[in-house]
Amino acid sequence: MALCVMAVAAPENLRGTPGRYVLKSEDPVSLYNACRYAASLAADGIGSWGESNWAISRQERQRTVMLMHAFEDDLSNFETMLKQVRPNLLLIGAMSVSFPGAIACAQKAKEILGDEVCIVLGGRHASESIYLSQSGIITHHASSPLCLMANNRIAKVFDLVVSGEGECIIPWIGEVVDSLNRRRMPYSKIAEHIGNTSDVPGRWIVGWVSDVQICTTVSAGIPIDRNLLLSPSEAFGIRSSFDVFVGRLTAHVFSDMGCGCVFDCNFCSERRSVTGPPSQLGTSAIRLFRQLQCAVKVVAEDSPRYQASAFIEDSTILAGSTVALRQLTELLYEAKLDIRFGGQLTIDQINSRIEILRDLKSVGLDYLFIGIETFDPEAIGGMSKDVHSGKQPWSDRVERVINLLASLNIKCGSAILFGLGESHQNRLLLLQKLEKWLDRYGAPNPISINWAVQHPLRGDDGGTGYDYTNWSLPTDEWLEAFSDFGEASVLYPIAGQKPPVLSEVQELAELYRDLLGRSYSGTIAKKR
Repeated sequence: MALCVMAVAAPENLRGTPGRYVLKSEDPVSLYNACRYAASLAADGIGSWGESNWAISRQERQRTVMLMHAFEDDLSNFETMLKQVRPNLLLIGAMSVSFPGAIACAQKAKEILGDEVCIVLGGRHASESIYLSQSGIITHHASSPLCLMANNRIAKVFDLVVSGEGECIIPWIGEVVDSLNRRRMPYSKIAEHIGNTSDVPGRWIVGWVSDVQICTTVSAGIPIDRNLLLSPSEAFGIRSSFDVFVGRLTAHVFSDMGCGCVFDCNFCSERRSVTGPPSQLGTSAIRLFRQLQCAVKVVAEDSPRYQASAFIEDSTILAGSTVALRQLTELLYEAKLDIRFGGQLTIDQINSRIEILRDLKSVGLDYLFIGIETFDPEAIGGMSKDVHSGKQPWSDRVERVINLLASLNIKCGSAILFGLGESHQNRLLLLQKLEKWLDRYGAPNPISINWAVQHPLRGDDGGTGYDYTNWSLPTDEWLEAFSDFGEASVLYPIAGQKPPVLSEVQELAELYRDLLGRSYSGTIAKKR
């Protein structure tokens, strides 16, 4: 049997379907990104991947990739896919809140397939819990899957754990799995056959547990040339359709300039000090344009009855670079693509780039997504993105943005994040203010509500030391209260903050639903 691959984005909850108003997408886009180079090798008939089950059309390839929301509710489909595909390589991607889901999925796969499958864990949780210290030493957070397996805190269900950039090491692992398969050797011994990885590009650490000993190999740090990477939509197709882009299929697109944000807000898991600075910024506009171009092509080829739209998944579009934004505008103007798109910018970026936004609107920008968090940044310890704090109060600048976008006919969605240190009264006041703005401007449409979760953050976790082995919402009562929230947790509040209070969350959830009743029902993509 040749290399046979299946990939799954692990579920955040044990049970319960997402609420009517929760952010959602049909596409596990982070998993697509990590696997896109492997998919391109398969499509081009190269190496083991060229003979694998992924050497098929992107629509068929897409059927071997699964996005799970709740383990018990999605278990039947997961088991069915395992039995149909019978992968000898199972790739699992997980954030910290979905780490228990990753463990449950791996256990089920081992139960069904036994030693016939090699299970590899990657994603944000692995990358934040296994990392290089400033002195270059491999360091493990309390939630490191390798430590937990070595100490028998969890079962040894992951044959390999990948921290960092997976695009190039995943194809390497696939080649090793295929080699073991052809020699009829057990996949449980894969670590012994990893071999020389010094020429595999990317910043990554691969680890495994031998008996109770943790073993690792580290990349040489050869940069990945992101100008050569396939677009995720070209690799796996497009399933999502966001209401804000009325009737169009919606691709997730990237400038591929880095793993996080140019800002360094202390509550954010995408902050610069954890994810690193932007890279290859000079060619980022070209990469983003090509992904937009690819979205139009994929929709035309796979779903010719539809038109294309896209959501730019950069933390802020092209890091807010005025040079890159103007370059993107010029490229879109010359190409005259039939596409509508949206993305994220900060309040201060929008207020200082009015002419650029007007030009972007003329080439397809229909939607901007803003994070409000609070009307009193000082109450939560400040925000790095609050650049113009000395010029005008945050609340006034937010209102100015909403008014501006309404005048430009750019739809505006907002993210609401609680649990940062604000009082319950301030939360209520924020929702009331959003209601007044909706009545006055028709915006912002609240699209995402979350309760802040502490992440491992490569040890910068305020000393919380969570191991993330328990489901973050422990009871059905909490699942119901948080059903319309995105990421949320009772067990893992951010450092220095108390867990949420059930009655307060219930009150906020009711007010949020009332607020959405005054808004349109659009949804955008939840990052995975």
